[in-house]
Amino acid sequence: MTRPSLFALGAALCAAMAVPAAAQDYVDPDTVERDGRGNIVVEGERQIDGREVNRLGRDITTRPGSSQEPLARFQRPICPGVWGLSPENAQVVIDRIYDNAERAGVEVNEDPECGANVWVILVDDPRETFRQLRRESAFLVDGMDYWQRKAVADQEGPVLAWNVVVIRNDDGTRVAPPSETALAFAETRALDSSPPNNPTTVMSRTRSAVQLEIGMSVMLVQRSAIAGLDAVALGDYATMRTLARTEPPTRENAYDTVLSLFDDELNYTPPDRLTDFDLAYLQSLYTSNEFRPSRQALRNVDEFMELEARRSE
Repeated sequence: MTRPSLFALGAALCAAMAVPAAAQDYVDPDTVERDGRGNIVVEGERQIDGREVNRLGRDITTRPGSSQEPLARFQRPICPGVWGLSPENAQVVIDRIYDNAERAGVEVNEDPECGANVWVILVDDPRETFRQLRRESAFLVDGMDYWQRKAVADQEGPVLAWNVVVIRNDDGTRVAPPSETALAFAETRALDSSPPNNPTTVMSRTRSAVQLEIGMSVMLVQRSAIAGLDAVALGDYATMRTLARTEPPTRENAYDTVLSLFDDELNYTPPDRLTDFDLAYLQSLYTSNEFRPSRQALRNVDEFMELEARRSE
């Protein structure tokens, strides 16, 4: 099947079929060999420190509104689009995102006419481009409230990335975000009517009342920053910034991540490919229950890393 070749920024988004994310190999914790400290032991005396893995996972995950809020992810098939690169390089980025998504268990839409919901856009000045998108109320920023837009504007470095997220309850119905809820409560007080609510009987300490669906992800990249990088590196970095709500790490960590790619203050050369940690992070996210609270999420990243390490032996 021919994969989409999308290079026009003005292409309209089309509705994708509501297909749940495909599951990858489940890691049974009982089959994982650990040492006395709980670290995973891989053949060749290599150890994967679960505490360090969890620390890096928390570091790169955009902080949710509360610990009960689940982590956002795509619930519909992804369709990448690229603007600002040559057709040949753009196709490499698109194919790389598709390949990474399939390895991570993310459903993909390979219809050549699919509407892009993952955008990688090369521009001279990401911040000025973002301001222009806001002024024009472009579809790429549609659905973002003031605080979400401010968070994007406050990002540092040559890349600005964001996810447009839709809140849904257990039957898939859209739930108003806090910014809309506050206005709705004000209107009900003025009209003496019933306040908005989200009735559910399935909420518990281990299950949120809502799920967060990424409807679209966008990444603006400063064109001058990719000098010396190939299209595969750009595709791998885009994979981690668009398929999950992530950000570059704020400190040195025991494990590498491609999210450090544009950090020019490191005392070492960051990886320019998806690492075992990166792939394991996405696998953990997309195989977990979409209603799982964030405080309980990403607890088996080290186990997926161990699985990748054994596959590469």
